[in-house]
Amino acid sequence: CNPVDWRPWSVEVLEEARASGKPLFISIGYSTCHWCHVMARESFSDLEVARVINEYFIPVKVDREEYPDVDSFYMTYCMATIGRCGWPLNIIATPSGEPFYVMTYVRRDDLIWILAQLANVWYSSERSNAESVAREAIGSLKMIWSPRPEDILSIDVINLAYLELYNSYDPAYGGFGRAPKFPLPHILMFLLRYWARSRDLEAAKMVFRTLDYMITGGIHDIIGGGFHRYSVDSRWLLPHFEKMLYDQALLLYVLSDAYKVCSDETYRWVSLKLIDFVNREMRDKSGGFYSAISAESGGMEGLYYTWTTSELKSIVGDDDYRIIARLFNLSDRGNYKEEHTGRFNGRNILYIGLPLREVASIHGLSLGELLDYIDKLSIRLLKARSSKPKPEVDYKILTDWNGLMMAGLAKAYQAFRVEKALDMAESLARFIESNMMLDNRLYHSFIDGEAYIDGYLSDYSYLAWGLMELYESNFNEKWLELSLNIVDSIIENFWVESSSIFRFKSKSGLTSDVIDPHDSMIPSSYSVASYVLVRASRYTGEPRYEHIAEKSIRSIGGLIKSTPSSFTFTLSTLDYIIGPSYEIVIAVDSLSSEVESIISDINSRYRPNSIVLLLKSQSSKLRDLAKYTKSMIALGGKPTIYVCKNRVCDLPVTGYEGLKIVLGEAPRINKSIVDVS
Repeated sequence: CNPVDWRPWSVEVLEEARASGKPLFISIGYSTCHWCHVMARESFSDLEVARVINEYFIPVKVDREEYPDVDSFYMTYCMATIGRCGWPLNIIATPSGEPFYVMTYVRRDDLIWILAQLANVWYSSERSNAESVAREAIGSLKMIWSPRPEDILSIDVINLAYLELYNSYDPAYGGFGRAPKFPLPHILMFLLRYWARSRDLEAAKMVFRTLDYMITGGIHDIIGGGFHRYSVDSRWLLPHFEKMLYDQALLLYVLSDAYKVCSDETYRWVSLKLIDFVNREMRDKSGGFYSAISAESGGMEGLYYTWTTSELKSIVGDDDYRIIARLFNLSDRGNYKEEHTGRFNGRNILYIGLPLREVASIHGLSLGELLDYIDKLSIRLLKARSSKPKPEVDYKILTDWNGLMMAGLAKAYQAFRVEKALDMAESLARFIESNMMLDNRLYHSFIDGEAYIDGYLSDYSYLAWGLMELYESNFNEKWLELSLNIVDSIIENFWVESSSIFRFKSKSGLTSDVIDPHDSMIPSSYSVASYVLVRASRYTGEPRYEHIAEKSIRSIGGLIKSTPSSFTFTLSTLDYIIGPSYEIVIAVDSLSSEVESIISDINSRYRPNSIVLLLKSQSSKLRDLAKYTKSMIALGGKPTIYVCKNRVCDLPVTGYEGLKIVLGEAPRINKSIVDVS
């Protein structure tokens, strides 16, 4: 607690501000934000700062993860005015919420001075200037969020996006652009699709090299599993130590797809460690997943994940220490400089810094032997780590991020056939159905046994995606039906026919003009909405879903054309629309080992633009959902595969051998003979 009289974001607080005539001081952050905590300690806990804020402003605290529409609204204003933005994001706004001043982190004395100047402006004849700035800001924001239609439904814009990514790619350590580097798994997904379409090996190499260097960098918690939020440096060595659920979900998804392409056991190993991590540290007993784990513990960023050499020697002994000192580049002074001081602090991040196959070769080991050694070491270090002060966990369960986690777990099951992943995905679906839904209406957040905040476009679109992946893992028709109901809710609540866009929030209000088409750290809710509509069209045979998706892409075509690589997930959807694409229906009288082999074979292939339906003889519900399957039956009592390519259906084939004939061999890459440098 601090002495600032914070109010939560609400209609009531805007009414209070209008009644009092006071401007709003809006501070936007999130629970695991390092600089948010610093500013809270330095400034918001200070009595003089609190006095100024409480006397002259209505203070409003916003969790950006609970109110992403509010965050997007004011972040867009920040980007349009000062350019370089982040959190904490502090806004001074009129009583109605229109912004006229923005700042991020500032020190205590500077904050007091700034607030005093702004109060002088507001409570004087200069107020009209501030109100004029606010009106102009709202007009500018509406222009930014206005559709820019252009017909771009062709392969050309996909090729342009690839060229932009190729030019921004770091050929030394993978990733895109300069430090700080973020994982950006949706870009890797796009590149795998691009390789599948073009057979351009460079696209796949970019994916492999990025994953390989992330896995052995400090951004990957090689002992406990999972990935940190971003890397401060270009080599992925020094992370910002917080862990976000969405990163775990989407990296699990792309690791699973990358494994399908190249069968690199490293990707399987990392994926299973990640699954163990989220199950152990981010999963609620109810089946839902928490939002994030903080970077700080014991008052220090990264303390939980870093070690002194004396600590490590006492845990593993002298003989093993000599091995891990080489393996992890350990040093008595520490092996990294702190981000904020630029100094060594005597602590070490357990990073390797080279792809694991190279490291195994250097040490005269097979890859399997190296992974076994790290696994055994991890048991000892995890036990020791458990005695350290633990980072705080943000216990919010968010529907949208859990939808992504469902997709990642289901995709991992398809790739690795690990029952634990499927069990976790199914349990998560049951949790959301029971706690976050009411008559196909979704809630955004759940904590302490209560669901609250009406769902955003991200909740509906990400959950629909997760349920579709879950259906193609266990073929329980319930989850397909639910996903299609959610797609219908997207159209009903978020589709604006007059402008052919998806808005982010269903209800009118200050932030109702927000649209979310650009991909940033994760795929935008807009792009995923388009994607699940295309997929719904292929499941059901209903063209109206795909027509809406096409219109949604055309309406932002001008934006996409200006910076194609900022829309990689939308372009993945466009890749699906253009084709080639596949609808695969497996008709069976009953389940059998042969049916399981067919499903396993299909799921093990990297064939991104495809859907799979399992049509049991008693599947009346599925035949109603996908009416084009009504005449599809198991021939001669054998599992029968119907494959349609680009909406043209081949003759059905029976049995596992028939599958190989109709689908052929899936394209793969042998990494051991491909130079990924």
